[in-house]
Amino acid sequence: MSILAPAGTVPSIPNSTEFVRNAWYVAAPSKDIGENLVGRRILDEPIVLYRTDSGPVALFDACAHRRFPLSRSLRVGDKIRCAYHGWEYDVSGACTHIPSADRIPKTAVVKKYPLVERYDMIWIWMGRPDEADPTLIPDCSHFHSGRTTLEQINIGCHYQLLIENLLDFSHVPYVHHDQQGHSKLANVVPKAGVEDGAVVLTRSMPDTVVPPLWHNVMGLPLGSPMNHDQRFVYRAPGVVCVHQVISSIEHPEQRFSFSTNHFVTPDGLDKTHYTWVICLSWESVSDQVLRTMHVGAADVASQDVVALELQQKNLQHLRAYQVPSPAISVPFDSGALLSRQVLKKLADVQVSAEG
Repeated sequence: MSILAPAGTVPSIPNSTEFVRNAWYVAAPSKDIGENLVGRRILDEPIVLYRTDSGPVALFDACAHRRFPLSRSLRVGDKIRCAYHGWEYDVSGACTHIPSADRIPKTAVVKKYPLVERYDMIWIWMGRPDEADPTLIPDCSHFHSGRTTLEQINIGCHYQLLIENLLDFSHVPYVHHDQQGHSKLANVVPKAGVEDGAVVLTRSMPDTVVPPLWHNVMGLPLGSPMNHDQRFVYRAPGVVCVHQVISSIEHPEQRFSFSTNHFVTPDGLDKTHYTWVICLSWESVSDQVLRTMHVGAADVASQDVVALELQQKNLQHLRAYQVPSPAISVPFDSGALLSRQVLKKLADVQVSAEG
């Protein structure tokens, strides 16, 4: 059965997608959360994050008294003292001290969020706390087979626009032509399907050419012939892992396996926290090679930011004037359309459970 939109139809703009709350999201890289209070907005909820000797803590970022942001308050040991009226909260979210009252109301509590620290990232569960099962965190154990580098940025776009960008590399020769583009990325259509609930795309691109980033990172001659294989795995709502293999045609022993891993966390409907992790899995990856890869990946991400924020602005403009967006789907969009179906299914299951 075709999953492409029939001719003449206009697929729904992805900003209508509901948030999936019963799921694990990356709140922040582990390195970014220490003793200082850090404010984040995740799924439109304000969160304050900080670290104690027992591990990271996440609380609702609004004092129970007058909703002053706790992330703009003071850390007192493992507690947070509201900078407005001095109310103090422990790591459970319970208020333990009110300077102006001898009795603390039972309702003086802020929500605490389940956290798990794994793969050098802090994962947060935004749904029902009693259903926060750590085994549901997507498996990224392949990180252990190589050397990794990661970064988190914020993009002014709806999270699904980023997911669809990551599942469709046909944009690479145009948006990233100076880094990692080659023509077959735009004309070899991946095979798409769903395996164990994940959207999986695979393709082989034989006899293409080495682009600048792979030349800089792998040392292959620029423009020399290579084979390029990709396997995309999208686990809803917000993880895309792209496993790739580059091999020289002239020197087959020069074979490089790596993965680009993408963790997408909605900030709100128009902003997204984007964490990327590059894992280089060949032997003897030097510090310099890892740094070169990091700089190249950061440059690629900055190019995606420009494209996605322009797309978001255009979508908002079209909605404001009630003009249907001219969205047409082609075979390359199969992964994006499957991702919409998987997200909708998760959202429907959530609504059914809440009903």
